[in-house]
Amino acid sequence: MLYKFSEGLTEIAINELTEYDFMKNELIAGSLNVEVLKASYEALGIPEGVVTECLTESRNYRNTIEVQTDYCFGILNIIDQEDIYSPRDRVALILKKNLFLIVIIRDEDHSIDEVLQGAMQRFSPEVMTLEKLIYGFLEGTVAMDSKLLEQKEFIIEAMEEDIHDGEIEREFIGSILGFKKEVTILRNYYEQLLEISELLTENENQMFCNTELRYFQLFAAKVERLRNYCLELKENLVQVREAYSSTLDYSINSVMKMFTVVTTIFQPLTLITGWYGMNFTGMPELTWRYGYLMVILLSVVVVCFCLWWFRRKRLL
Repeated sequence: MLYKFSEGLTEIAINELTEYDFMKNELIAGSLNVEVLKASYEALGIPEGVVTECLTESRNYRNTIEVQTDYCFGILNIIDQEDIYSPRDRVALILKKNLFLIVIIRDEDHSIDEVLQGAMQRFSPEVMTLEKLIYGFLEGTVAMDSKLLEQKEFIIEAMEEDIHDGEIEREFIGSILGFKKEVTILRNYYEQLLEISELLTENENQMFCNTELRYFQLFAAKVERLRNYCLELKENLVQVREAYSSTLDYSINSVMKMFTVVTTIFQPLTLITGWYGMNFTGMPELTWRYGYLMVILLSVVVVCFCLWWFRRKRLL
């Protein structure tokens, strides 16, 4: 459905549009699906190549925008932060003088229209401009991202606490690597949005009002903050992984330390048993009545001395 901004917000049908509507200083905005675009692209003055691009199924998640002489065309693959690996909402943006059109290619949760409605209601119809509407829509797609990134930060802090408390499971390292991959995907996503905002700010085809370009700069600033937030999360994950590796090294060192202590304690006993296992005929302890008890007592004394020594040196 399309809407016209004049003294108020008026709902109009596509067949009601004429070339004169675009020439007047009245902003027209709305959303439609690919089939409607295919049937009405000529009435809207949209090149056929744009329709072909919308109909082309692509696995490329690259978000781009093309600046032509009298229009701008871009593809957005919007990430759902709550489920990054779910199918992304895919929309096409068609921008012309006084026209903001969203072509819904894929929107399983029907969230695009909600974002568009929020953008149209953000400013009053009397002061609405194309730049404000674009800003409102783009900003709406990332409105909750800061909060969701904050939740990811809390999860990373919980990971650090689990390491400190020793509550580490075997799949812990897999969780860290999976989290790191998600943050990398988000960082790349925000960098692409930043490129789009920069292209719009450049206003190469002079389609936007120079005094209104600050809205694109505001969006770029927000996206840059989100990207920097992702970089900080990635650094935190590196620290968590290093802490996890240090904990594993400490555990291994503790086990090796225990083995070393046990080996050191039993080494003198090995010497004693080897000494008295030679069975030389000149050894008086072999014929002594208390020789066996003497060796037992000697072994106990050696073990006790070793334990006392290690404890004194804080090796136990």
